[in-house]
Amino acid sequence: EDIQGLGDIKSLKLFAGNINDSRDILLDILKSLKSKGKSIAGYAATSKSTTILNYCQIGTEILDYICDTTPLKQDKYSPGMHIPIVSHEYFIDNPPDYALLLAWNHSEEIMKKEQSFIDNGGHWILNVPIPQII
Repeated sequence: EDIQGLGDIKSLKLFAGNINDSRDILLDILKSLKSKGKSIAGYAATSKSTTILNYCQIGTEILDYICDTTPLKQDKYSPGMHIPIVSHEYFIDNPPDYALLLAWNHSEEIMKKEQSFIDNGGHWILNVPIPQII
């Protein structure tokens, strides 16, 4: 931590600025897509996604739903933003135009598994390391 300067106020301010920039870029992408009438769903109801969704104030005005393969999470709502959590089957049967990948640490594996989503015209939105549409 000392070598990386993590205890230095300048490093913390830089980190905070980077977080705010990332939020603003992500929101610009999402709001632009919604203004064009595109559907957007979240993919994977993770604990890290709860932090992102609440910090960015991303709710049902942007995400139509979040799909997750865990039956215990299905038919519930995301904490704070109250986005419906649905089954993976719902995602397959009702594919959005864009999917915000909320389990970015598994992006390679998920995108390989969901190749048919891409083949059928779907697009992924990644938030980490830099918000972007793939």
